[in-house]
Amino acid sequence: MPAVGGLDAPLLYWDLRSMNDRHDNAKDAGRRFMPGLLLVLALVVAGCGSRGDSLSSTEQARREADPQAVAFLLNAQQAYEAGFYPDALMLADSAAHHAPALADVPFLRGRILTAMRQYEPARAAYEAVLKLDPDYPGVYLNLGNSAYLRGEPREALALYRKERGAAETAAYLTQLGRAYADLGEADSARSAFERALAADSTNPTAYLWFGQLYEDAGDFDEALRYSRKGLALSPNNLNYTYVVGVQLLRNGDLAGAEAMLRKAAEGMPGHYAAHYNLGQALNGLGRADEGARILARADTLLGHQKEITRWENLLATNSHEPMLWVNYGTALRAAGRLGEAVEALTIAHALKPEWMELQNNIANLLLERGDTTAALQRYEVLLRTDPTQPDVWLNLGTVYALAGNYDAARSAWETALQYDPEHAEAKRYLSQLPRSARTP
Repeated sequence: MPAVGGLDAPLLYWDLRSMNDRHDNAKDAGRRFMPGLLLVLALVVAGCGSRGDSLSSTEQARREADPQAVAFLLNAQQAYEAGFYPDALMLADSAAHHAPALADVPFLRGRILTAMRQYEPARAAYEAVLKLDPDYPGVYLNLGNSAYLRGEPREALALYRKERGAAETAAYLTQLGRAYADLGEADSARSAFERALAADSTNPTAYLWFGQLYEDAGDFDEALRYSRKGLALSPNNLNYTYVVGVQLLRNGDLAGAEAMLRKAAEGMPGHYAAHYNLGQALNGLGRADEGARILARADTLLGHQKEITRWENLLATNSHEPMLWVNYGTALRAAGRLGEAVEALTIAHALKPEWMELQNNIANLLLERGDTTAALQRYEVLLRTDPTQPDVWLNLGTVYALAGNYDAARSAWETALQYDPEHAEAKRYLSQLPRSARTP
């Protein structure tokens, strides 16, 4: 991290030793991209719904819901979206206590548990939704997405076919097409993608997966045509950029491939396949020295990928073990895949909420990837729980300093010294503050 405002690059603590003392994988990179789970329905506040004589059980429950349940539910939704999964689950439980017949509550629980990769508990939550309201929209779609993420496209397909509430949306049809494609049913996949684009011609994911279908069939011209349309609709998506780069390479457009793959590799420094294919494009262009440097980087990333895959394989059958998620996150961070590392540690913390060091490491990672707002939120939560943590005060001060708020940074670092008068980093940071921010 570069120096800011006269300060040296801050030290971000990443010490997992205290944690250790207390106690679909590599092929996906080659499959171009894997968008996350589709979360299709927003929560509906109590009082909404049909005004007709015939109300669904959920609409009736919403009308009759205790306002406290609605407040808990909305707070649970906010906590979930911010990645505070334990808080979201507790708030959902509180909502269920006040509105046990409201199917929105177990539906949200299913979404939270899916984000935590706890697929069996998520399945139980969605089954609870169906007991309350067999026609609740989105349940079978989300169940199908969970099955797909577990590598079970046939089960996903059977669940998708049961979905009543989203049968002809582009999102649903794209997922359907992916399941058909993975099962080798190309004609059905093509039909699903065509219907997806008829439903929404601006859906970039449908174009990209349609292009993948053509690539798998060996029709690289059509693959590139569809993929380019998807990229045009989402030009900043680095995964899509990578897809187009690979297809340009396969079509022999080395210069075009080099430009796309360089953008993908620079934007995703931990992406093995982007670096490998970029090195191949450079070699094809006669730039052997540069190609060799990029391929050496790819070899390093391949080593990281093998370590990442090892933890992924263990997590496939032990996703309830927080230490495995910590080790997985550590491997991702070593590869430079900071966003995925944040996700892994967030899941670890959700599985063991009392493990407070994880909160600090999540915040440090967020700060490392430049998300100061989310990092600040994590540090503040930690200090509300235990305000005597000098390292957290140190990192909180770092966030303030990076934002140019030197008075707040000074206050935070002085507080760190109150709890640890010999804290060397706090002393060093204070000595580097601009004069205008120092105590007279």
